[in-house]
Amino acid sequence: MAASALTLQEQLMPTSPRTSQRSNHRRLFDGMQEGSVAASTAAPLFDEMPRPSSGMGASPGRAPWSGEKTASAAILALAHASKHAEVAELFCRLQMDGVPVSKFMLPSVLKACARLRDTRMLRAMHVLVVKCALCQHVVVGTALVSAYVDSGLMDDAGKAFAEMDNEANMVSWSVIIGGYVRSCRWDEAWDAFSAMQRAGVLPVDSVLVMAIQACSALLCLVRGKQMHALAVSLGFERSTTVWNCLIDMYGKCGDMGNCRSVFETMVDRDQVSWNTIIASYVRLGLCEEALGMVMQMQESGFTVDRFTLGSGVAACAHLADIDNGRAFHGYLIRRALDTDAIRGSALVDMYGKCGLTELARVVFDRMDERNYVAWDALLSGYVENGQVDLALSIFRQMESASIKANQHTFVNLLKLCGNRRYTEYGRQIHAHAIKAIYQMNVVLETELIDMYAKCGCIEVARLLFLRMNERNQISWNALLSGLLSLCRYQGHLRYGRQIHAHLIKTGYETNVVLQTLLVHMYMEMATLSQEKNFIV
Repeated sequence: MAASALTLQEQLMPTSPRTSQRSNHRRLFDGMQEGSVAASTAAPLFDEMPRPSSGMGASPGRAPWSGEKTASAAILALAHASKHAEVAELFCRLQMDGVPVSKFMLPSVLKACARLRDTRMLRAMHVLVVKCALCQHVVVGTALVSAYVDSGLMDDAGKAFAEMDNEANMVSWSVIIGGYVRSCRWDEAWDAFSAMQRAGVLPVDSVLVMAIQACSALLCLVRGKQMHALAVSLGFERSTTVWNCLIDMYGKCGDMGNCRSVFETMVDRDQVSWNTIIASYVRLGLCEEALGMVMQMQESGFTVDRFTLGSGVAACAHLADIDNGRAFHGYLIRRALDTDAIRGSALVDMYGKCGLTELARVVFDRMDERNYVAWDALLSGYVENGQVDLALSIFRQMESASIKANQHTFVNLLKLCGNRRYTEYGRQIHAHAIKAIYQMNVVLETELIDMYAKCGCIEVARLLFLRMNERNQISWNALLSGLLSLCRYQGHLRYGRQIHAHLIKTGYETNVVLQTLLVHMYMEMATLSQEKNFIV
C-alpha cells in the first residue's frame, strides 16, 4: 500500500527539485503570496495534488500529508493578501475534497468569517473546532474568540473563551477583555480581568488600560485605586498611556486630588495628558483651574489642539467668560475648526450662556453639520435668556429638520411656559413629549407639574403628580408651591390635604423644606378663612 501510494505521488508530483524548480505546491504558494492566484485558479492546481484515500491521512507522530501542507500554505497566503472571500471558498472546497483540517489553516479561516460578517459559517467553524478537539489549542481557541469579538457576538465569544479551559494566555485574555470594553459591557470586562488575575496571568499595559477604563465607566473609585497600585507594582510608571488613563479615571470619579497627583508625578507627559486633566477640571466645574492649566500647557511647550480648545470653550461657557471665550473662538477660526460639529456646538453654548444669542446664531448658521447637540445648545441659549418666541421657533425648525427632541429638550421648553400667557404652548409641548418619549423620567414629569401649577392648572398638576412612578423632593416642592400660590381660592384646601396625606404615606413629611411649605400653605388658608368670616 505504501509503495503504491509512493508510486502515485511520484506520478502526480515532481520528486526532485533538480528536475522541476517549482513544484505545484511551490507555484501555488508563491502565486498566492503575490496575489496573482485566486481561489478559482487554485482549484486546478489542487486537482493535480494527491487525493487522500482511505487510511492515507496524516497519522499521529508523522509529518502531515502533502496536500494538507499545500492547503495550509494556500490559505495562509490568501489570508496574507486579505482575500477573505477566497479563503472561505477554498476552505469549503477542501472540506468537500476531504482534505484534513489543520490547526494551521483554522485561524485564517476564522478571521475570514469575521471579516465577511458570515456568522453562519463562523458558528459552523466553531462546531468543527469542537469536533477536532482544538478548543484548548491556544492559537485556534484565541482565533475563534477573536472572530466572535470582531463579529460583535460577545455571548458566543464568552462561550468560546470558556471552552479554552485553562489554556488561555495573555493574548487570549486581552482579546476577550477588549471585546467587552468595545461593547461597553463594563461589568463583564472587569469580571474577566479579575478572573485573569486569579489565573495568575500578569497584565500587559494595554490590558491594564482596559481595566482602568472599566473602572472609569463604572465610576468605581475603589477598583480604580487598586489598578493604580497594580500599575506601580508592575513598574508601569513610564507608561504614558497607563498614566493618562489613570488621570481620566480619577477625573471621572471626581477625585481631583489623585488626578492632579498622578499628573504631577508622570515621568513623561504628552498632549493627551494635558488634554485629559483639563477636561477633568471642566467636567467637575473647576473651570478657572482648567483655564490655568491651558496656560501652563502652553508655557510647557505644548500647542493647544482641537481637544484643548473644546475644553477651553466649555470652561468659558461655565464661567460666562466672554473675553477668554472670544480668544478661543479666534484660535478655532485660525485653524478652521469653528464650523465642525463638536467645537461649533461648544461655541454656540458659550455665547448663549454669555447672553450673546445673536452671536450664537451666527456660529450655528456657519456650522458644516448641525447635530442634536448644536440645536440643543442654541435652544438652551434662548431659554436661559428668556427669548420664548425664538426658542419655540427653533423647536419647530428642529422638527422640520428631523432632529428628534429628547427629554432635556422638553424640560428646557417647559421652563419658558411657567405663566398663564404660555399655558397653551405648555399643553402643546406636553403633547409633543407624549408622542416622542416612551417613558418620561422624573425630571421631565416634575417640570410638567411645575409648569401646570404655575399656570394655575392645579388639577392637571395633581393628576400628573399622582401618576408618577417615582417622586422626589423637587416634585413635591413643585406641587406644593403651586398650591401655595393658588391657595387664595378656598376650593384648593382639599387638594392641599390630599397632598399632605401622600407626604405622610411616603415618608416625606419629615423633610424640612416640605414641612415649611405645608406650614405656609395652612397658614395662608387659615388667614383666608378668617378674612371671609370677618367679611360675613
